[in-house]
Amino acid sequence: MRALALFILFMGVQFSPLAATDIFIPLRDNTQLAATLYLPEQGQDQVKKFPVIVQFTPYGRAEAKSRGEYFSQHDYIFVAVDSRGLGDSTGQFVPFIDEGNDGYDVIEYLAQYPLSNGKVGTLGGSYRGFAQWAIQKYRPPSLHSMVAIASVYPGYDFPIRNNIFSDYAISWLDFVLSKDESKRYGSGDGWSNAYLQQKNNGTAFKDLDKYNSHLSKVYQAWLARPNYDKYWQNMVPERSDYTEISMPILSITGHYDGDQRGTLKYYKNHQQWAKQQAFEQHSLIMGPWDHSGTRMPKRQVHQAQFKPQSMLDMPKVYLDWFNWALKGKNKPDYLNLPVIQYIQSKGQWLGQHSLGSGSNIELVSLQSMLINQGEHSVSPVPYSSYNYDPKKEITLPKEFDMTGSVDLPSEQRSYAAFETPALEQNKVLFGQFEAHIWLSINVADTDVYLEAFEACPDSAMRFLSQAQRRIKYRDTLSSPVSTPINVPFTVKFDDFDWVAREINQGCKLRFLVRSSKWHQQKHFNSGLPVAFHTMANAQAAEIRILHSDDFPSHIQIPWLDSSADVVKPLNLPLGQ
Repeated sequence: MRALALFILFMGVQFSPLAATDIFIPLRDNTQLAATLYLPEQGQDQVKKFPVIVQFTPYGRAEAKSRGEYFSQHDYIFVAVDSRGLGDSTGQFVPFIDEGNDGYDVIEYLAQYPLSNGKVGTLGGSYRGFAQWAIQKYRPPSLHSMVAIASVYPGYDFPIRNNIFSDYAISWLDFVLSKDESKRYGSGDGWSNAYLQQKNNGTAFKDLDKYNSHLSKVYQAWLARPNYDKYWQNMVPERSDYTEISMPILSITGHYDGDQRGTLKYYKNHQQWAKQQAFEQHSLIMGPWDHSGTRMPKRQVHQAQFKPQSMLDMPKVYLDWFNWALKGKNKPDYLNLPVIQYIQSKGQWLGQHSLGSGSNIELVSLQSMLINQGEHSVSPVPYSSYNYDPKKEITLPKEFDMTGSVDLPSEQRSYAAFETPALEQNKVLFGQFEAHIWLSINVADTDVYLEAFEACPDSAMRFLSQAQRRIKYRDTLSSPVSTPINVPFTVKFDDFDWVAREINQGCKLRFLVRSSKWHQQKHFNSGLPVAFHTMANAQAAEIRILHSDDFPSHIQIPWLDSSADVVKPLNLPLGQ
């Protein structure tokens, strides 16, 4: 019956260049997903078949119009599909729940489409990247490749990272679940003022949905699970799923991509658990971009500027990949090395045989670094400290780092700073920082953020990377532990974002430690679940960072080794 229905649909379509056809795709549970097909040029007397590329989206399938036209011009059927319950699709949308099963049905349906040659690939970024990994839990037999960009890893990088919820959790829900006339998202849409009021008035984070009851079911379900537990883990592939993946995969992320953490988690899981021959077909491209720049590269992110070599022609990259994976054409030279990285400041693309093989680790003790306490001086005491008082009123941030990613602290006593001596020669940061920090605190729990910056003479600090920990989850993301009051304990910060940048002679690396950030859930320093904290629970905290022979806090700095497994430079296709 399905084949007959497809044949009837096929006979009714008039094919022309860039033809767009709207259809409904039936799922096993009788849900109908709305889809737009962008079809290659096909005469009435031709019966040529083409590979299919699918993009699943919660943002409205019309967003893919230019992408669909591009691929149809290159002899692909491109299909944009509304997530269930959104756009014109029937059913109910619950974020991160149905993409795997729905994707299986859609892919197998399109593999039988009369113009399809049976080979299907998937493409998309952010939530659309997550959808592709969710489909890997079910492994549809007609899926032959995927290009996953800036892929969300639910519970691990959004809406919660290391047990700390993002303010953007509810504004994203507002954007995808609200009707068109009431959608709001990001800064300047009213949510920034809502965040500010919540932080200053001391109302509970869980009550941000007070005037948006249509968001409550999902929002409250998320907040009820601050642990990284089975609720989140079941949304993504598990070990046995990675073992069975056998198709070519292209992953793409950026240094300032908020979902770099998720993209690399998928990549490393696949590296750890896949069959070697299968993982050899998984390529990774990492540029200097922010989240949106992973799909539409920009020369400038706020005041941070990148060289022309960073401006990849992303549609050409996708096309080159699918021409190889779905059509059997030769792979371009630049894709022959599985890891491709951009070096900021140098403006070079480097190729690697494996991620991380170029890191030469320098272990630097905090005791050896200058500490900013009004004036730069070597600390005469075995600890540095700062205060975090959640009762203190804040204002909307007036100053951000050069990428616009991090609000810079304004009061010296609200953070502690450490910095390396000035470099005697140019050196390339290449990899992930790691820090082992001894702390003592006078409250039951708090958050600690550790941020790395480049500090050069006569220029603003440039953000490089960051890590964060909720103290009661310092041992594992899955279950809390108690915190001894005013007793030293150690915290490992091993979730820094990947950085690749040349640091010039005369510049320093500066590290800031603090307990409050604008875009993150506010902690009131109580031991209760943070989503339920109010100003009544607020306690002022003194955070001591210990750095002595007895408490050897240190940071590991990844420099590029001159003998590293790196081929340089590579020439990638550039856009405008």
